[in-house]
Amino acid sequence: MTRDGGYPLHEVNERFFGMLGMSRRAGKTVVGTELVCREAAGKSKPALVVVSNSASENTKDKIIAKCDHYGVPFVVVALDGEELSRRLGKTGFTATVAITDPGLAREIANACTCKGRESPTDGDGSMGNRG
Repeated sequence: MTRDGGYPLHEVNERFFGMLGMSRRAGKTVVGTELVCREAAGKSKPALVVVSNSASENTKDKIIAKCDHYGVPFVVVALDGEELSRRLGKTGFTATVAITDPGLAREIANACTCKGRESPTDGDGSMGNRG
């Protein structure tokens, strides 16, 4: 695992994909950089933003800056944008996806692993911005 742009890079597993699919089927996802940015700046903030490591540096910087500014938790995952799209039942490339349900977001975050840590949480169980 490497650090990308100074942010921890999280590995994902089948549980991550299962919870992501469940979130999508439940209508609790927002897909796409512009929509995720709008959601982060809106009244009801996403519970978690997932950023593909293969997104452009500009896209990652933009999403992470928005998340930091509005206090939205995020994870940068070691996952190609095409695979993220496929797992969401879409075609093409997906750089970012926001999870709007707090319970599903917690499960998705807990399914990520970061070197030296079990999940992107802050010791107290809450999701932290930097993983």
